[in-house]
Order: sequence, then C-alpha cells, then structure tokens
Amino acid sequence: MPQHGLVASRLRVGVFSYRLPVVGEKRGGIERVAHDLADGLGRRGHMVSVVSHDPRPEGAAYDVVPLQWRGFVDSWLGRRVTMGYLGNVLWLLPAVSAFDVLLTHGDSLLLPLTRKPFVRVMHGSARGEAASATSVGRFLLQAGVYGQELAGAALHRETVAVSENTRHANRFIRHVIPNGVDRRVFHPRAAARAGCPMLLFVGAMSGRKRGGWLLDVFERTIRAQVPDAELHMVCAPGPERPGVSYHVGVTGEELAALYCRAWLYVSPSTYEGFGLPYAEALACGTPVVATPNAGSCEVLAAGGGILAGDAEFGSTVATLLKDSPGRETLTHEARRRCGDYDLETTIDAYESLLRLLAPSRNGIHA
Repeated sequence: MPQHGLVASRLRVGVFSYRLPVVGEKRGGIERVAHDLADGLGRRGHMVSVVSHDPRPEGAAYDVVPLQWRGFVDSWLGRRVTMGYLGNVLWLLPAVSAFDVLLTHGDSLLLPLTRKPFVRVMHGSARGEAASATSVGRFLLQAGVYGQELAGAALHRETVAVSENTRHANRFIRHVIPNGVDRRVFHPRAAARAGCPMLLFVGAMSGRKRGGWLLDVFERTIRAQVPDAELHMVCAPGPERPGVSYHVGVTGEELAALYCRAWLYVSPSTYEGFGLPYAEALACGTPVVATPNAGSCEVLAAGGGILAGDAEFGSTVATLLKDSPGRETLTHEARRRCGDYDLETTIDAYESLLRLLAPSRNGIHA
C-alpha cells in the first residue's frame, strides 16, 4: 500500500504539462488530469513541481515552474508544430537536476537525454486522432505524431496508456492506468436535478468533439420533440440558439453542479482515448448518450449510458427525455458505477510506478 504523507519516503517529482486549469479560460481533459495527479501526489506529501505555460491554480498542492517558448506555442504555427514535434526539444530546456523522477503529459521522445527516470502518460492515440481528422493537414500531422508515439513507447518501458484502447493502438505500451475522478467534487446529488429537461455537453464546437453538429441536432430534432429542453455547453461560446447556454472556464465544483443538474450528458465525439466527461457524468450519477468511439465504448461498456450513431442520436436523446422510467433505469446504472473511476486509485498506481523508478538513498527516498 502507498505510504501516504510519510516524509521519509517522499519523492521529488517534476511534472511536464503544457497547460493547467485556469478559471475563466477553456481547458481540456488532459490539463485537468495533469492537475489532479500533481495535486494528489502533493497532498500525499511528495514535493511536486509542474513545468507549464499556465500559473499555479489556487490551492494546488504543487509549485509551478514557467515553461519557455510560450509566445511561440500560443501562435497559429506554434500550436501546430510544437506538440508532437518541437515539443520534444522544448521538454529538454527545463532544469531537472532537483527531481528524483519525471511525469510527462507531453512529448517524451528525447527525454532520455535528461538521464532522469520518467513516466510518459499517453492520453489516447494519434492514430485515432488522425482517423477522426477533418482536414488533410491535421491527418498528416497526427500520422507523424503516431509514428513518434510508437517509437517512444518502444524505447521506453514506463509509458502509460489511460485506456485499453490506447494500448491496443500501440502494442509497445506496457502499462494501463485509467483516468480517475475526484469523488470529493464529482458525486451524485439527486436533489440537484433541473426542473426542466436539461442536457450537458463538454468539449469544443469544432473538430472531433462536434459541438456545432450537436447544436444543429438539438434545434432540428431534440427541441422539436421536447420544446422546453435546454442544452448547456461547456465550451467557447457559439451561435445563439433558443434553449442553449454556454459556460466557459468553469471550476471543478461548477462543472460537477452542471453534471448533477443535467438529465443526460450528451457527446457526439468521433474519437476519445478515454473520455473524462463520461467518467465524470457517471460519478455524478448522470446517464450518458454518446456516439460510438474507442473511449465511449470502453468507459460505458459496464452500463450507465447508451451509444447512438449519428442517424439516431437526436431521436434517442429526445425519447429518453420523455421516458422517465427508461431514464431512471440508466440513472440507477450510472449511480451503481459512480465509484468505478476513483482518482485515489489512479494516484495509487502512479505513485507505485514512480517509486519503482526513483533512485533511493540509504534505503529510503529523500
């Protein structure tokens, strides 16, 4: 069992994450996972520093070391050529001599040059990203990243996949540690359900998340059958539509409240390596309707949601909004699964792996 909080066994962990959660700004699941792992390790007494372009979130149990090249990475060109390519060089710039072990949520192909033991987290597969690309340019970029992912995992045994489908896409990956949800924040609150039919979406308007597509389906099919339905979208604001509200940069507590108010969590994503919102919805006891993809098929396999293709997605959601007994059955399944993806279990697994890699002094970790 992990030795939580024991000073004699604490590790000095350097975490690499391009971004972190910032209140009022849009961030994704990878940033939240990076924060949760770093914060969880910090709460257990380890000395954790995150190398990032974002500031330290308020109350975080870790320090932040500024990452170089922020201006370039924020540019149109930088966003496209850094992650998966120049990012391999960028991760060589921070000083790492003070750390026992590194945990990277970014590019790791050149990280062995630091001569520090490290764990690479693979948040999905660029093969899946390429298959769901909506442009030739993105397909080519992701295809190139996939080659690097294969090489990185082949050369480094301590590469972790967040799902079985991610490992299936890269046969060189040896570890699978599913993402976890902070159950102090995300938990069922049945009395919080909205009084009117409420749907929740977390993602982006464009790309594989397909928020724009969902907007059209909501207006054309769902609201046509359920006129008082509401769609709450946690993403950058899009076009104004009747019954649609946008939420940007919400806190974890605010997001959990939205899940608990929603009658259904809806996601038309074409690809997810894991799909953190699926697990968050289940943790809040909220049923999920999702299009089939690698992540949704894996996370929802044990119940709590329905998979629906594009042709029947809107009608499936509308039918469930009108079918109280059917929705209650799914809600019961979701509540049964609310503890399936527990953050503490996830942190246990990473802590054990980091301890195995970290050098020891006089038989104990410094």
